[in-house]
Amino acid sequence: MKNYLFTLLIFFLIPLNSTAQSQQDTSLTRKLDELIKQRLPSVGPGCVVLVAKKGQIIYKKAFGLSDLPSKKPMRADMIFRIGSMTKQYTAIATLQLVELGKISLQDTIQKYVKEFPYKGYPIKIENFLTQTSGIQDYMTLQNHDPAKERDEYTPAQGVDYFKDAPLNFTPGSKFEYSNSNFYLLGYIIELVTGQSYESYIKEHLLKPAGLEHTYYLHKGENVPNLTPGYSRPDGKNWEPAELQDPTVMYATGGLMSNVDDLFKWHQALSAGKLISTQMLKKAYTPFRLADGSLSEYAYGWFIRDLDGSTTIEHSGSTDGYQTDEIYLPQEDVFIVALFNGFEYDMDFIMLPNDIARLAAGKPLRPELKLTDDSLKQYTGTYTYNSEHQMVVTFKNHQLFVDDTYQKDNLHAIKLYAKNNNRFYIKEAPIDFEFVPDPSSKKFMLVTYNAHGKDAEWKQ
Repeated sequence: MKNYLFTLLIFFLIPLNSTAQSQQDTSLTRKLDELIKQRLPSVGPGCVVLVAKKGQIIYKKAFGLSDLPSKKPMRADMIFRIGSMTKQYTAIATLQLVELGKISLQDTIQKYVKEFPYKGYPIKIENFLTQTSGIQDYMTLQNHDPAKERDEYTPAQGVDYFKDAPLNFTPGSKFEYSNSNFYLLGYIIELVTGQSYESYIKEHLLKPAGLEHTYYLHKGENVPNLTPGYSRPDGKNWEPAELQDPTVMYATGGLMSNVDDLFKWHQALSAGKLISTQMLKKAYTPFRLADGSLSEYAYGWFIRDLDGSTTIEHSGSTDGYQTDEIYLPQEDVFIVALFNGFEYDMDFIMLPNDIARLAAGKPLRPELKLTDDSLKQYTGTYTYNSEHQMVVTFKNHQLFVDDTYQKDNLHAIKLYAKNNNRFYIKEAPIDFEFVPDPSSKKFMLVTYNAHGKDAEWKQ
């Protein structure tokens, strides 16, 4: 009798569990459809989104338009330039060479790039991977030599363009995002292997991972299924984007792919097909700075927090395209969103964050509404030092913040209220608290990051 009851119980439980799971999947699909359709107009003409959970794709859809003049709809298999998401491929290629004993993380740049001048401190391979070298970003380099300007660059010419610039800080002392770090890694890969960056990536990454729709960019090349890219410089109308030459982006942003290949890439990494699981764990671990604090960057990925869940993520932003990839290891949820539009805001980060929230079963943050007078009292310019200022403005019943330090990439970012005097942004784990300044009758701004209090800013 016991066996009969047990069998009967199993018989009924299986369809009940299956039905419940089906209802959950249907509910998630409906929520994601609504969210993406509502928010896409602020990000780009079209997009493709993939969501996987526990190794299985549970959502994959295309939205909007691929080609605006012909009104050609976006398709889920279309290819996008992925911009700085390329950095994780460069990182894995470097770590392969480390595991083979051809490179050491503690080797200095001069061991490989003999012409790179010594700058008073050792600059190590690990500093490039973790964005802690202090080398200036060639994309925003000031006072560069006009004679070194070119339409196209060899890797050696690219390095020559920025190698003489002074360091921004002592290597290892702080995190500062710089495309120069991964440009140098690409060049070192070439010098060590005797192969071009493209050739090495194809042979040792794309082929073993089974990626058939991931390519290195070439000028003027006709790539099947590559969606056109658009930009919106006036903030109103999308127009065909002027694309940067691939040799400018190189190992820091020169790849293109689609959502299926990006998911395959994630699976290949998790399965240990490209580097050991021990090395991958290290690649996903935040770098510890010289003062003992943890950076938000590991080896080619940002390590962040999404409402209490650790994320391993990286976005890409290049002419005509913006992309984002987020992995939540505790929930085993992977999402990737590719957009064929570029503009100077962070909407392309905000939407994937909310997609990840829904996929992980988290609620979207409700928006607390404060009165206009409550918001206006916080407007003003808040100063940390001569380089860093936060300008808080009021417009259309909302507060916005601009950071005058260009590399922080906070421009006209909306502040969302947590309570009457504490706000957050959706683009990054940063809180903004306005408190009375004891030394004046004005407010002081206190910022908080994922590790706690960050800085105080005074009017």
